[in-house]
Amino acid sequence: MRRQLSTAAIVIALAATATACNSDGVDAKPDSNASAAQSQAPKDPAPGADKGGDKGGDLAVGGTAKVKAKNGAEISVTLKNWTDPAKSNNKYMMPKPGNRWVAAQFEIVNTGAAVYDDSPANGVKVLDDQGQSFTHSIGESTAGPNLPATVKLKAGEKALGYVIVSVPENGKPKSVTFTPDSGFAQDTGKWAVGK
Repeated sequence: MRRQLSTAAIVIALAATATACNSDGVDAKPDSNASAAQSQAPKDPAPGADKGGDKGGDLAVGGTAKVKAKNGAEISVTLKNWTDPAKSNNKYMMPKPGNRWVAAQFEIVNTGAAVYDDSPANGVKVLDDQGQSFTHSIGESTAGPNLPATVKLKAGEKALGYVIVSVPENGKPKSVTFTPDSGFAQDTGKWAVGK
């Protein structure tokens, strides 16, 4: 019985990953929820956590968003670093012609009592100045190790790593968002990355 439940959980996780992004990490259409993501940004970040966010509520790189997963797990998510462009560390895994990679380094800390269990890269989106959104891509950059594909964090535990996203070569990323539960939770953290 346990083996069947484990197999079912793996199949569901793979299906969620497959629907969350295609092979190049781009959503099929512009994100009609871009404005919704802004309104879902946490309204009560920790004191001093907003490192210069603009009036729209975006945090700056280095800022921390406090968000909740569907199971009630409370996490603090910090965008530690933003690399644009990000260079592949494998000559056989490169962005498609006409695209470039960007890399967002996140630190996720479980600040609550419930276990945070997720595939965090699935909840990351890069939004450009045209309103298009782009999801994570498979690959690893020279910026550093990727965020684990799945995390299961008990209270006080943390995960750190990069999420790679493929964007158009001439695209202008404006912000990056993180939503728990592979992008299906209510809470979303948002950071400004545009120049």
